[in-house]
This record gives sequence, C-alpha cells and structure tokens, in this order.
Amino acid sequence: MRIAQRGFAYPAAVRQVEYLTQDSVGRHHEYRAQPLPAWAISFDHPSRATAYVPAELGVVQRVRADRWRIFDFLWMLHTMDYAGRDNFNNLLLRAFSVLGLLTIGSGFLLFVVTSRPYRRRGRASRQESTRMRIASDAPSASGA
Repeated sequence: MRIAQRGFAYPAAVRQVEYLTQDSVGRHHEYRAQPLPAWAISFDHPSRATAYVPAELGVVQRVRADRWRIFDFLWMLHTMDYAGRDNFNNLLLRAFSVLGLLTIGSGFLLFVVTSRPYRRRGRASRQESTRMRIASDAPSASGA
C-alpha cells in the first residue's frame, strides 16, 4: 500500500485493496493487457483513483481516475472497438471509412455535374452539335 500511496500524487487514505487475477480482469477492465496478478489499491479521493501494482514487479504500473475512465469510454466510441477498446483497425471502422470515401467521391461528382461552368461547356457543345445536325439534314439550295 505504501508503494501505491507514493505513486499517487495527492495525499489520500486507502479505501479498498483488491487482488486481481486473470479471472477477475476481463477485456473491458481498465487494467487490461497488463501484468497479472496485481493489486488494485483504490483511494478515498474525489477523483476515485485506483493504483495498480503488479505482484511480481512491486511498482505502480498504472493509476486510473475518473477523467481517464471518461477518456477511455470516448476512445472506445471513437475507434468503434466495443470489444477490447484498443484495436482501431477493425472491420466496422474500415467499413465506415470506405462509406465515407464513397460519400466524398459522390459529392465531388455531383459538384462537377451541377456546377455552372461545366454545364455551360456541355450546353455549348450540345448546341454546336445540334446546329451541325440541322445543317446536315437541311436540303441544300443548289440541289433542289
């Protein structure tokens, strides 16, 4: 507990001590992918901080507080990784990326098709081809 109290920046009393094993830490636990077994020492502080000390290392590995928990939740939403929260190269994110690129591409295409300078060029060439077609279809004055 002294190791955890030295690793915590504010003077606070220890509220709870919990021994973490592989069975008690899941994929959503805030101490995921870290050395186990470990001690989780929770402090009686407004930030609700918890220091994690691996049993084999004997040093504070992580300190997690409410601000970090909010960040972790928002990071999960941002990366769309609802299973492990750390994989930002998942299939769902890739699908939304492709959909976003298609949306941007269709926006550029619609801009080109509907913008005035491009429509004028198209209209002028259509009018010219119509004039040429009418001129070729009209009977010539010398042939009548």
